[in-house]
Amino acid sequence: MSGVDIVRSIGASKMPATVFVTAYSDYAVKAFELHALDYLVKPIESKRLHEAVERVRERVRSRESFIIQEEQLSSVLKVLQTAATALNTYPQRLLAKNGNKDCVVAVADIEWIQAADYYVCLHAKGKEHLVRGSIKVLDAKLDPAKFVRLHRSAIVNVDYVREIHRDGRTGWVLLSSGARVRMNKAGWQKLVAISGC
Repeated sequence: MSGVDIVRSIGASKMPATVFVTAYSDYAVKAFELHALDYLVKPIESKRLHEAVERVRERVRSRESFIIQEEQLSSVLKVLQTAATALNTYPQRLLAKNGNKDCVVAVADIEWIQAADYYVCLHAKGKEHLVRGSIKVLDAKLDPAKFVRLHRSAIVNVDYVREIHRDGRTGWVLLSSGARVRMNKAGWQKLVAISGC
């Protein structure tokens, strides 16, 4: 096989940087059609050989640079995908019963959540909505960066907390709406940790 035949059989896209060295100038056009980096005709001048080798080095450097950039881009994409997955993990809306109809409540609108026997009461935009289930199950579904369980029967959305009041081991928080929600020591610690105070 000739050099041209080898490149054709392997495929130009899979070949490394290729320099044809031959005694015949007839194949130069075919070589460049196959994306040859250079074409040297014997007898080879030292200067032309050095130029060809420098072209190969430049191509290798640019490929290495491309691979590094590709790896960096891949790493950034993985981080973004992880962040997007985390965003999609937590519900954005909850379905609440209201007589014969169901209401859709945006999670971002929920100021606080109160346990009520076999239900939880969502306090959102001045209204109360009942959702069947336990506060423990709902707490596990919500974004822990936004919602903090202050004690066994209350969860608050930190975006609505205006004041934190402590009196020894217990205390309460004042919310944007003016509502006061009790908190225990563990709840206070979680709230302080999430607030970065």
